[in-house]
Amino acid sequence: MSPLSAPGLSRRRVVQGGLVATLLAHVAAHVAGARAEDAGETSRPVSLPTPAAAEPPQLTSAPVSGAQHLRAAEASWPLKPSGDATRLWCFEETSPGPLLRVRKGEELAVMLENGISQPITLHWHGLRLPNRLDGVGGLTEEPLAPGASREIRFAPRDAGTYWYRSMVPALAAEQTERGLYGVLVVEEDEPPPVDADLVIVLDDWALADDGQIAPGFGTAEDIGAVGRLGNWLTVNSEPPPESFSVAPGGRVRLRLLNAANARPISLRFDQLAVEVIALDGQPAEPFTPARNSLALLPGNRADLIITCAPEAGVSGHVVALLGPGLPLLTIKTDGAPAPSANAADIKPPGNGLPETIDLAAALRVDVVLQGGLPPNTPPPVDVSRIWRINGVAFTDAVAPLFSAGQGKPVVLSLVNKTEMLQALHLHGHTARLLHALDDGWEPYWQDTIAVPAGRTVRIAFITEGAGQWMISSAILDRLSGGMATWFTVT
Repeated sequence: MSPLSAPGLSRRRVVQGGLVATLLAHVAAHVAGARAEDAGETSRPVSLPTPAAAEPPQLTSAPVSGAQHLRAAEASWPLKPSGDATRLWCFEETSPGPLLRVRKGEELAVMLENGISQPITLHWHGLRLPNRLDGVGGLTEEPLAPGASREIRFAPRDAGTYWYRSMVPALAAEQTERGLYGVLVVEEDEPPPVDADLVIVLDDWALADDGQIAPGFGTAEDIGAVGRLGNWLTVNSEPPPESFSVAPGGRVRLRLLNAANARPISLRFDQLAVEVIALDGQPAEPFTPARNSLALLPGNRADLIITCAPEAGVSGHVVALLGPGLPLLTIKTDGAPAPSANAADIKPPGNGLPETIDLAAALRVDVVLQGGLPPNTPPPVDVSRIWRINGVAFTDAVAPLFSAGQGKPVVLSLVNKTEMLQALHLHGHTARLLHALDDGWEPYWQDTIAVPAGRTVRIAFITEGAGQWMISSAILDRLSGGMATWFTVT
């Protein structure tokens, strides 16, 4: 992809700063503190209460020809190698849900069916879609009631790695923690030549002693502090490490997703030659991660090209930087040399994102993040107002953060006045991370952005798609506690 450029703007390689350095510097502190588009049918957010437990409804919808069925229902899955399987909420009884693959520009048809006792939606995290398809319950659509079904059809215009999950703000933390998500891969017209294309979903689960999902969602402690951190890390919902073999000199496209509710995950690559080719679905100027490490916020994705050793019998490892290091993935060379061993460097084509952003003409908006629950503070009775944006909790917001026409450059100053790392997901858009003096931007795009405690981070993007677009906490427990807002594109 051609890098963005603008008169007078310099560029800086990500290895000199930006995403990797920022996240690696703040993940440790975050974990240590753990104790024809339309605007939808509503004009303001709707906070839905968690319904009382009920028997899963029986669905009666007729099959839709050519559609991928995504039925949300309870299912048991062996997250741990021993003991009883964990009862999850899954799509099509698999964890993660079915891997959806479609070519860029080709239609994807999905039949969403709700077989659990809570209302659900389907949010396509990171995709640029018409606003009516963004799947935010109460803002862009009415949630799907228990027992109901809904057909969804669209043709993705962006190649890359994305994911789908339910997005009813008051319920998103529980539904994601219970496993209600999956991955969408949108393939390029001509996918890069690799010997394997692997999807790796990382998640940490908060499990009780009996191996079941720990109860107690929506507590003030989870909402007002660092969020619901798990105690069991999985790779594609299986105990790590996962291992596979590749021919000597082979190349692997590794698509990584951090699906955790609250935990940023830092990774180290041992005995592996790694190059990052995309972040949050969008192609980046390929780079080697600093110190051979990469950190992913909840919701972040990264596409890597791993080039294996040229000789057989060599093992490389992807390790989570937790405690002394937790091996997640082992890649071993075996057999005859790979045909791709001497292939050209891989640089995925772009997705038609703008090559310039006119910062001088941008609408500039401050987004002040406030709130939290300080240590030794009695929990409030009303947890929906623990967090605020520009002084307003999402429950109370009746006006958009800003309103702008389509094609307008926007600069958001994300001002974190809290004592904790914040992570924000920009719906329907993808943004550039600006340098401190407006003298350039990082050579990648993001839809999920880290805002360290006490710091200000500025991002730039161009508005598109008429409707109401959410800016939501990617640390999902905070979403039900007020850490969300929205803007309007006309």
